[in-house]
Amino acid sequence: SAVTAVRWYRAAAEQGYAAGMCCLGVCYEYGVGVPSDEAEAAVWYRRAAEAGDVRAMGNYAWCCETGSGVQPDLEEAVRWYRAAAERGDPRAQCNLGICLERGEDVEADVPGAVALYRAAAEQDYAPGQCCLGFCYYMGIGVEQDPEEAVRWYRAAAEQGYPRAMR
Repeated sequence: SAVTAVRWYRAAAEQGYAAGMCCLGVCYEYGVGVPSDEAEAAVWYRRAAEAGDVRAMGNYAWCCETGSGVQPDLEEAVRWYRAAAERGDPRAQCNLGICLERGEDVEADVPGAVALYRAAAEQDYAPGQCCLGFCYYMGIGVEQDPEEAVRWYRAAAEQGYPRAMR
């Protein structure tokens, strides 16, 4: 049961197991086996991130970016997205790319954003494929190339990513 899973995640977390901390954060975020509590989810994500869990780094960055359970802090979000992106997490690569492209609490770096989108896209991460497709479509950080745009949009659409299907 979900309650039993939470008990085991908590036991693992209390022993310093980062993945257990992250899983406990997920339980609190979605109300699985415990009441939904965004602040408690953020606490566990941060602990897991500080203990080196890559998924938790991205989750905590999202909390910081959106203000889910913590005060919004884009600088902190970028720091954690970068940490996870450097470890190869495609979701963090894509989200950091968006922050770099827009210049959100970092100096705008369009070529860096494109490189991050490409890294995520090449791991079959649909949002990264869609973002890379948009860059090719609009000529953002790359030479405009409608064929390449379609290739990346199609890859994301084939995974069922709605934004790429427009």
